[in-house]
Amino acid sequence: MSKITFTKTRMPAAHMGKASDYPVLYTGKRFYKGSVLGEEEGLYLNFGGVQCGLPYTAQDSYDHTEQMREFDAAILENDCLRATFLPGVGGKLWSLYDKRRERELLASNPVFKPCNLAIRNAWTAGGVEFNCGVRGHNPLTCDKIFAAEGVGEDGEPFLRLYAFERIRAITYQMDFYLPEGSAFLLARMRLVNGADLPVPIYWWGNIAVPQEEGARILVPADKTYVNHKTDPVYIIDIPMVNGVDQSYPTNHVETIDHFYRIPENSRKFEAHIRRDGTGIIHASTRRLKGRKMFVWGMSVGGQNWQRFLTNKDGQPYVEIQAGLAYTQNESLLFPAHTAWEWVEAYGAVEMDPGKVHGAYRESRVNVEKWLDEHLSERDLDDFLMRTKKDAVKGTTTAFYGEPWGTLDDEIKVSLGGKRTASYLDFGPVGKEQELWQRLLQTGKFDEPAPEEAPASFMVQDEWFELLKKCVKERDQENWYAWYHLGLSWFAREDYERAENCFRKSLELQESTWAFHGLANVAEAQGEREEASRYMREALLRNSENVTITKQAIRAAFLAEDYGLVEEIFDRGKKLWPEDGLLWCYHAMALAHTGELEEAKEIFETWGGEKVVDRREAADAITDEYIYTLRELAKKEGHPCGEDEEPEVPCYIDYRMYYTRMRE
Repeated sequence: MSKITFTKTRMPAAHMGKASDYPVLYTGKRFYKGSVLGEEEGLYLNFGGVQCGLPYTAQDSYDHTEQMREFDAAILENDCLRATFLPGVGGKLWSLYDKRRERELLASNPVFKPCNLAIRNAWTAGGVEFNCGVRGHNPLTCDKIFAAEGVGEDGEPFLRLYAFERIRAITYQMDFYLPEGSAFLLARMRLVNGADLPVPIYWWGNIAVPQEEGARILVPADKTYVNHKTDPVYIIDIPMVNGVDQSYPTNHVETIDHFYRIPENSRKFEAHIRRDGTGIIHASTRRLKGRKMFVWGMSVGGQNWQRFLTNKDGQPYVEIQAGLAYTQNESLLFPAHTAWEWVEAYGAVEMDPGKVHGAYRESRVNVEKWLDEHLSERDLDDFLMRTKKDAVKGTTTAFYGEPWGTLDDEIKVSLGGKRTASYLDFGPVGKEQELWQRLLQTGKFDEPAPEEAPASFMVQDEWFELLKKCVKERDQENWYAWYHLGLSWFAREDYERAENCFRKSLELQESTWAFHGLANVAEAQGEREEASRYMREALLRNSENVTITKQAIRAAFLAEDYGLVEEIFDRGKKLWPEDGLLWCYHAMALAHTGELEEAKEIFETWGGEKVVDRREAADAITDEYIYTLRELAKKEGHPCGEDEEPEVPCYIDYRMYYTRMRE
């Protein structure tokens, strides 16, 4: 029999800090992709894209100090495998250990180290991450979700991880099994849309595997959709591209995504196999049709990111991924009152190296034959059907997440509907949910003092309708209700109505929150000077808050108001003297006001790993350093040519899409 242990695990970890008081508003069209594909491809490119992270707040107050810290852990094991999950880190599968071969199958990060890659900012590398809702590293990736133990119809225990995702307002659960003697971890996934309308849905699992010379990715596809930098999505034949075998991750110089076009009737799997023929394989039932390889690339920028995301003991990694759609530029339409289910399998593979490192097609056929012998597609289909009753069984909760599912059930029942997944225990509502519960029960919204941080945010349709009703009736003069209604319009990208609501809120009561909303409306409409002005007003009313300080200094720089950049920096450095991002904005302002030597010195001191919240793919620090070097060269009488690249120290260069190899 397998067993489940709920325990604590300790590891070196950075300090996460509390979540921000501010919602994640305008993030721009970061994920919008053009296309040169033919209509026969039938992809849902850009469907379901969102430009904000509402109703979530930012997770942006972490540091990179390394101390031993304790994490909740759920361990599922049998005589073959030991799977360690961290419910407090989005339910991430932190480690999958092969007991028989005494080795780790994943690239397991030896340190908990948040970096700025997710929808809410904080994200950690390594292990297996499960992303549900909208494109990107999901809002719960560094948050706690529920963990429980159940017993299947066959008497086997299973580990259930589950949560209510608030952007799409859907429930997701992941039931993990390790049957006696099984060399595969089986994951039975279930998404439930309990609403009256269909919603766009996104699901991708990211599996970090070791990046090693001679390791290969094998997948049953001859073509891949390529998602590179700002290029439109295009399709290429694989594995050979310009004479280079793309199935070997270390052959890639720059960061790149390959989304494999597995034929409809082919088996769905992806394997990472080392030089010696060992590795990990991931397979699924057919609903999970997408497969991907992500590589940071071997260039200076990609390798800097690899080091930045871990510590000196960390393993460079590649990701093999699996999703509902063919690419991550898509969401699918998830019908109302529907559940989608599938099974995934994770296991060790061990083959004759000659059979997996020869001709590409022959090698992948050999892997598929191995997989069919050890875990057939019919085995997975049968398991999906055999555990159907397990999926709707009650379980015993060991670790609790946030009870948003309870609140959602309450509003659905009040409107004559039913609970979305009545067998899931979401626990009693807490302080963050109570103001919404009171709105539901009384039709009136809270009205706290403007200095108080909002307890929480909700923007889904049912709460949106209640907010519209309350400002027409009992809350016409409630600044807080108008502010939250503005957020609901903002989430729907109706910026005119959002602006009107924020202004009405300010007429009734000035607050940092409504000014922050107006600043984001202005930025969404390309009005940078207005955005900076409103962000400054928001900062003046909450000047010791790190989120608004960094947003204000960024807005001031984009508006080319370098005096305001310096004003914000002078105040901010007293509160956060070691913050690398603030120092780099200071350097940018100096560079653009002629203080080039000082700017260069600051960039070289603060522009590397001290910028702990450097945004993935945001190259402003490197670009502004290059600008500084060019201006210095011009000032000194030997200007750089248009195609001439000034020498950038490697430790500052985090450009993912720039070909530069370390000497």
